[in-house]
Amino acid sequence: MSSSSGNFSGSCGHMCNEQTCVLRTSLSLYNFGRRFLGCSRYKVGPKCPFFVWLDNPTCPRGNETAPLALERMSRLQSALQLANERERTALETAEEARQMAEKALEEEAKAKERERKARAACAKAKEKALFAEEKQRMWKFACILSWIFFFCCYVVVVYWLN
Repeated sequence: MSSSSGNFSGSCGHMCNEQTCVLRTSLSLYNFGRRFLGCSRYKVGPKCPFFVWLDNPTCPRGNETAPLALERMSRLQSALQLANERERTALETAEEARQMAEKALEEEAKAKERERKARAACAKAKEKALFAEEKQRMWKFACILSWIFFFCCYVVVVYWLN
């Protein structure tokens, strides 16, 4: 296991004829933290075997602590992965909540429009009912007047005939 940390000029002089060597740091159990130069095409195409250690071998104490450092790094990577997963879940939940809120606002707007139309229809119905009541009163008044007129005519006819 290794990680890149810089480029150095110079040919690796082996099968790939690459002009750039890469400074890497070893993360292996027995050479943890040692720097070495390797071909920049190490992970691309045919693997070039160019390899030169830049640091002295790790002391035995370093070899004992390397597994602890690797374990700690592994735990930190797991914690970071878990935190990223939780963040992603939180973002997805927030997006779902935002979409639900948008839908709720749309439904609320539709409900308000339906309520406005219902109120308008109710106002028209009340207006028609008032008009019908007024018409009914006028017919009653006309009937009463016609009965009074009929009665008056009857009295006049009877009075004149006697």
